Amino acid sequence: MDFSQHPLHPYAGQELHMESPQGAAMMDMMPNPYASQALFPGGEASALQSQEYRELHSFMVDGGDRFGVSCLCFDTQELLWMGNQGGHVTSYYGPHLQKYTSFQVHRDDIRQMAPLKDRGILCLTQSSLKLSNRRGLTQFVFTNADMHDMQCMLVTGATTLLIGGHHTKVIELDLTTPRRIFQYAVKEPGCAILRQTPKYICAGDTGGNVTLYDPNSMKVEHVFDAHSGTLSDFDIHGNFIVTCGYSSRLGNLTPDHYLKMYDLRMMRAMSPMQLVIDPMFLRFVPTYSSRLAVVSQIGQFQVIEALGTPSLTIPYQVPCHHNIVMSFDVAATCQALAFGDSGGFLHIFATDENVIFNPFIEETCLADPVEPSQNIHIHDFTTPYAMVPMSYPGTGSLLSDWPDYLCEKVYRKPKPIDPEILRTMKVYQNVGYAPNPHKERRYHFPYILEQDGSKKGRSNIPESPLGRADDPFHAIPKRFRKVDLKYSKLGLEDFDFRHYNKTHYAGLEIHIPNVYCNSMIQMFYFIEPLRVKLLSHLCEREFCLSCELGFLFHMLDKQKGQTCQASNFLRAFRTLPEAAALGLVLAENEENHGRVNLGRLIQSWQRFMHQQIHTETLNKVAVEEKHEAGEKDEPSSSETASQHSEDPEKTVEPKVEKDKEVKREEPKAAKSKKKKKKGKKEKKEEKESKKQAVPSEQPQGSQTEQPVEKLEVEVAEQPEEPVLPQEEKEKKESSVITEIFGLNTVTTLRCRCAQENRKQVTTTLVNLSYPDCSPQGINKGPTPVSFVQVLEHSLTLDQNTQAWCNNCAKYQQHQQSKEVLALPDILAINCQLENPRDLEFWKVQLMLLKQKEEGDSVSSTSSSPIPLPTATVMCRYGRKCSKKGCRFRHEQDSKDWLQDDLMKIHMDDENDPVWIPFGFKVQLLDNGSLKIEEYSDDEPVPANPDPNTKYFELHGTVSHIKDTKGYGGHLVSHIKVGETYHQRKEGVTTTQWYLFNDFSISDVEKEEAVRFNLEWRVPCTIYFIRRNIKEHYDLKVRNPINSSVLSDDAFLINPERRKLTFSPLTTEEQPKEGDIIGLDAEFVSLNQEESELRSDGTRSTLRPSHMSVARITCIRGQGNTLGEPFLDDYICTHEQVVDYLTQYSGIKPGDLDPATSNRHLTTLKATYLKIRYLVDIGVIFVGHGLKKDFRVININVPKDQIIDTVDLFHLPRQRMISLKFLARYFLKLTIQSVTHDSVEDARTALQLYMKYQELSKEGMDQVRRVIREMYDFGRKNQWKITSDMGEETSEDSAVAFL
Repeated sequence: MDFSQHPLHPYAGQELHMESPQGAAMMDMMPNPYASQALFPGGEASALQSQEYRELHSFMVDGGDRFGVSCLCFDTQELLWMGNQGGHVTSYYGPHLQKYTSFQVHRDDIRQMAPLKDRGILCLTQSSLKLSNRRGLTQFVFTNADMHDMQCMLVTGATTLLIGGHHTKVIELDLTTPRRIFQYAVKEPGCAILRQTPKYICAGDTGGNVTLYDPNSMKVEHVFDAHSGTLSDFDIHGNFIVTCGYSSRLGNLTPDHYLKMYDLRMMRAMSPMQLVIDPMFLRFVPTYSSRLAVVSQIGQFQVIEALGTPSLTIPYQVPCHHNIVMSFDVAATCQALAFGDSGGFLHIFATDENVIFNPFIEETCLADPVEPSQNIHIHDFTTPYAMVPMSYPGTGSLLSDWPDYLCEKVYRKPKPIDPEILRTMKVYQNVGYAPNPHKERRYHFPYILEQDGSKKGRSNIPESPLGRADDPFHAIPKRFRKVDLKYSKLGLEDFDFRHYNKTHYAGLEIHIPNVYCNSMIQMFYFIEPLRVKLLSHLCEREFCLSCELGFLFHMLDKQKGQTCQASNFLRAFRTLPEAAALGLVLAENEENHGRVNLGRLIQSWQRFMHQQIHTETLNKVAVEEKHEAGEKDEPSSSETASQHSEDPEKTVEPKVEKDKEVKREEPKAAKSKKKKKKGKKEKKEEKESKKQAVPSEQPQGSQTEQPVEKLEVEVAEQPEEPVLPQEEKEKKESSVITEIFGLNTVTTLRCRCAQENRKQVTTTLVNLSYPDCSPQGINKGPTPVSFVQVLEHSLTLDQNTQAWCNNCAKYQQHQQSKEVLALPDILAINCQLENPRDLEFWKVQLMLLKQKEEGDSVSSTSSSPIPLPTATVMCRYGRKCSKKGCRFRHEQDSKDWLQDDLMKIHMDDENDPVWIPFGFKVQLLDNGSLKIEEYSDDEPVPANPDPNTKYFELHGTVSHIKDTKGYGGHLVSHIKVGETYHQRKEGVTTTQWYLFNDFSISDVEKEEAVRFNLEWRVPCTIYFIRRNIKEHYDLKVRNPINSSVLSDDAFLINPERRKLTFSPLTTEEQPKEGDIIGLDAEFVSLNQEESELRSDGTRSTLRPSHMSVARITCIRGQGNTLGEPFLDDYICTHEQVVDYLTQYSGIKPGDLDPATSNRHLTTLKATYLKIRYLVDIGVIFVGHGLKKDFRVININVPKDQIIDTVDLFHLPRQRMISLKFLARYFLKLTIQSVTHDSVEDARTALQLYMKYQELSKEGMDQVRRVIREMYDFGRKNQWKITSDMGEETSEDSAVAFL
């Protein structure tokens, strides 16, 4: 935009307007993005000619280059007042908008202005009210201690004014004095807009309500709940109120595309009025009928009929040019509409060029006309030079008009005090005295100029007004950002997790180490066949990840909207040496400070978990071997481990099937050569033939084949033997992983000597191998490649590799090819974006899709085959090659064809292209090749599908969210939650996509799952699931935990030295549903609490201490042996204990040592199974502080199965009472004298529960009276154990804290 055509006019008295030819020319220069053919069917020109209002003026106001127009107001005189965000006020006179006055009111923005007929203009800021006459002279300034965050005002009479804001106080002001007459109290959230009718004072607030008050008493008469989000504007005409605002949808504020209308006579709502724009401001325009002017933030406005049948009107467009409309007002005659935008421009739309603002025009006091100066003859030497008038330039500024930074007052820094004076100074009555060292003369100060011209320690970048916490220019949306836990003195008990999760699904907490896998745990949980299999799995391994995942999935099933923690699963994960050897176990500083590549780490973690679950759930069935004579011995486990230890990201792959290696006929010479190899080389040949071929480096792209995870490795050779069918293999060995994720392929290695070796393997992951999409010639663009082409290329990759040939007796170049035998039901895909070339491939494909949607020409077609890296060879002369028609490939500078085009991709745009499909079908052809085609997930599956064809749909994605502050970021997952989960959690049958960001869960659109911003969001893994997968699996959960776990001592660590402190349950004492059981647990600390001391003396918790359960005790709650323990397990821990907390737990260092302990020492898994069995059968647990106990045990117990004595003897909003104080007050027992004992604590809690039942027989009033007496007694004695409570002990002075 050319601002030279719109002068700023810094001097009053000069006219500021645009002639119609100039305005028309300017509109021609500015493209109107909103003037589409859809809005104007008959053409733009014909539509504009029939409109009532047309643009009259559009110019920049005073201070518009720095501040937006925050307020507009038409005066009772022919004046238009403007206030901006910098606190400056300017008035314009007449239809030509000649500048009348311009003055500064305040440093803050002008919130509202109101004209007073004879006195001037009222200007309201957030903390003050100022009355100025129309010439700019101040009449009064009113401030008050209660004036903060003021928002609106209303002139209710000739001398009275109401002022309100975002608080609960409304001030009534006398404009004559000025002083506060009265102060009214209103409800939260206060007042944002004030309007008046003859009967009511109407106030709108940010909660979306319009409240009607009595003008005399300010009592609430009626409340209209207009909008669920917030209210943006409302207006009144006669007996009707019209509102516009926002609604809360999916956790965000969305503008309502309609107006709410209410009748003040009947106090009821009328039919809403639909709009085609997003309303932000509205005013009645009652010229001939009740019409409304509705304005949106982007500058569109309509004039519609408010009552009766709404007419079809054409929207107007304010030329705000990517700025937003911030203010709006209508003249009293309805002939002019004024708009102010955030760019500092004022726009006037009028019905005529000579409009008037008021029906009854008041006379405006104008400045005296300037008398014209007399002409002076050039030869007149008697006239003084002072008679010559000064000419002001039309553009630019005077030399005497210095900039503001040169007019600032700069104070000289005080001279530092001489150290000698400070050393010899003596202080007497807060005054220091010291002798004069006579080093300098008195009152002399050296004048030192700073060399760099800037102040040290200060940055030239201004501080953000929003503070350090929220960055207004943050590129990452809020729902993707990592949410940090805020710890209090109660830890996480008072943290509101539901603020971040409005769904019924459970999130995972992040305060424990190695929580980077939370996103992948959620992905595993929402795979229904895998969830059912793991819930039904139970084995005798102490650290079985499949068992721990099953326990965790059970917790996720039972929780509804609350969080869970994977502490037991991560505890078992940390103890596995394989996980630590692969670098999957991280220290806290590594995960928090971004010292690892999370994208690569989560793919390695997924690879390890597939292998681990496969090993733990492996089922072996003996099958008669038909070819025992021709089979060779299987390699040892050490050999297999050594083969896979070369790759640090590769897991140790067990053998699950003997090798069925098929060889073609060999030449006779080759056979004779092979027979000569004897002795030591025989074993070497056998080992080398078993090794997985390692692909050689390719010169271009990322063509190196990444090693896929092999769960079945064949090592035996069988000439002339066909490959076993997959059904026979599954009979031999099968697991949950191979049933769901197993991809059966045959790899063929062909040597130059014509010998072929075939191996059948089962993989569970697919690593994407990206082709080279760079231009294949001069003046050619990059090659578009679809995702299904990349997937098909990765599944059937042909490449050259170096491998051992038994025939040639040396390493030779082999041609490796793959053939798919059977497809899995779930495709787990690793994106492998670990180098710049692969990341560039994604960016190029997104760029090509963007160009295709915009209609740009693409040099190559998508139907062309994928260019392999061996198709063209790089020219050795490079860019210096001058040969015409050179058949070799020439590398071009990526900036020539990529850099500029990539800038066209607008990330975070809802219209961005999507490269990953939501569904596809895979057809297995007879020749072993694959055919993959995109197939929409909305299209139904054929009734009789081809048995060799499977239909897949997108199930979920895991993304790496990079931290803009330089940290490592975190991982999130988008998952499509199916009908069974919604039926189980919410009782509805539907499917919905959700974003799982640890404990923050929100529902999203499905396009968000595959729309990756490669700057801060990078894909890691993608899961495609077979459609109608529930029809192919038994989804019935069979609980493997039964009553035998209560008496099972298989996990006992020290059976010879154990000393029983409990009596096991007999057959008659087996617990039943509803039985009472007393429980208590003791803990040890694995790491200390981390906290910091703030400058105000308060302590802030950075990370709470990590507790681990050390002892669990359960006692009988009924029967002849009431109060006797039947479970008293000490838990052995393999992690280092930093504090045994002996004073509070009673645990000594030797109690948990397997070598020296004589306790009933067992594993956490064994005790967990016992507690889990008691929870499943429905027993009721009684204890003190059970919420913390079950949290550390990491088990979910329904609330109706918990009776906590902390809550029984507690008054609302009062402190919690310790078990020691309750036992002394109610039971006259002295417990916890030296240390704590879980048997004693559980028995005391059971006795307190019986005491409560005894008190409740007299009625709840008696119970509350007794508890109040206990609180009064405790406060009187400062919660100390005194002699008044019973027999004194040595711990009488102990304070009763929980």
